[in-house]
Amino acid sequence: MDKLSELRPIFYPRALAVVGVSRDERKFGGLFLKALLDFGFKGKIYPVNPAGGEILGLKTYPSVRDIPGPVDLAAIMVPAALVPAALEDCLAKGVKGAEVFTSGFAETGDERARALERELTRIAGRGIRIVGPNCFGIYCPGSGLTLLPGGNFPRESGPVAFITQSGGHAVEFAWEARGRGFSFSKVISYGNGCDLNESDLLEYMAQDDETKIVAMYIEGPREGRRFAQLVRELAPRKPVIIWKAGLTRIGERAVHSHTASLGGEEAVWDALFKQTAAVPVHSLEELADTVLGLLHLPASTGRRVGVIGGGGGVSVAAADACDRVGLDVPPFDGDVQQRLREILPAVGTSLRNPVDIGVPLVRAQAFEQVLESVASADCVDTIIATQAMFHVLGGTFGPPPGKRERFIQGLVETPARVRDRSGKPIVIVLPVGGDELKMVEAEKGRREIRDQYLSMGIPFYPTLERAARAVANVATYYAKVG
Repeated sequence: MDKLSELRPIFYPRALAVVGVSRDERKFGGLFLKALLDFGFKGKIYPVNPAGGEILGLKTYPSVRDIPGPVDLAAIMVPAALVPAALEDCLAKGVKGAEVFTSGFAETGDERARALERELTRIAGRGIRIVGPNCFGIYCPGSGLTLLPGGNFPRESGPVAFITQSGGHAVEFAWEARGRGFSFSKVISYGNGCDLNESDLLEYMAQDDETKIVAMYIEGPREGRRFAQLVRELAPRKPVIIWKAGLTRIGERAVHSHTASLGGEEAVWDALFKQTAAVPVHSLEELADTVLGLLHLPASTGRRVGVIGGGGGVSVAAADACDRVGLDVPPFDGDVQQRLREILPAVGTSLRNPVDIGVPLVRAQAFEQVLESVASADCVDTIIATQAMFHVLGGTFGPPPGKRERFIQGLVETPARVRDRSGKPIVIVLPVGGDELKMVEAEKGRREIRDQYLSMGIPFYPTLERAARAVANVATYYAKVG
């Protein structure tokens, strides 16, 4: 059976049993059940509690065996010692898969706990696929399946899958994506991975048409050779972005106590990234930044960048930021500098690259001319331009309120026009600044600007450093697969 068919009941269950639900809605089982109801799970939900009765308006069954209809997936949150019995009930019922939220297994380092986890693996071998233990489970907008506390997670599906051993990172990344304008096909926190591991899940995502980009947080793969082969085969077709934890001595120790994984030698991972098109990142922030870049930037994105900004020593800071991540900031020839000289004032500006326009913002016409001039440079593959919109949104710069919207709209529409004419990708830096009160007032406008840029395929970042790193990661990926 192919992975798509085998694991579909786990991601798109028609019926879900929640094993270990308490009448106390403040406890884990009650919170999870409420999250499912709030999120809008599309199938049937069967709470399981030995006392029976009713919870949150749903009839409760003493065990999974007592549920009258078929069940595809069980969410198990009983104490660790009771998990094997709950899984046996699932096997007897014919349940296809189980997500075991319960902790207290191999991650504790206790031999009895490790033996208990081995028992889960043996049960899985008899015909049920297990996610976990020690996990947060699955978030799949297409089926209405969510993890705790995901009752108000985004409900729209998207092209990004996130495979993570950490439940906390699953939640954080789902929220991070919401603020960055991209959505998920699936997010799966698989914890200790006693049965389903990162290789199984990667193989599924390779076959999943809904998934276009795979992001991963890994503490230690269970099947190193298989994992490397899957990455080697998949990454040229679908970008694979990997945040590998535990590469330092202290990090490896922390990883082992978190999910009982082995961190792995840094040289081994360096070799994997050199030999495949997988993109290495080092934080959740960089993971999100790189996903955003790969969603919107074309294969022509290159490492030679033209940088545009204004004020605050932008030239030196921008050059340093780009150099640190391996981007080249080549000086413009005389023709390009002459074009810029005709647009910008002679005093307080720099025309070589990076371009310092002297002020935080110029009007749309001048901004378009500057972009056109930089795009005309043969030595530039990609453009990074800073737009300090917070000055306008906060009312400290630009036209009065009655003319502000038109002023902003002109600036927002300009990059896409230049990109379309020149064929050169453009990345926008939208810094956050100003005093706190004004920024709270301006945040709605900033989000509207963000959404307009994304609708035009223009990625945006809050700092030039983050933009430069994302461009470098995207350029490296396309250089490898091109």
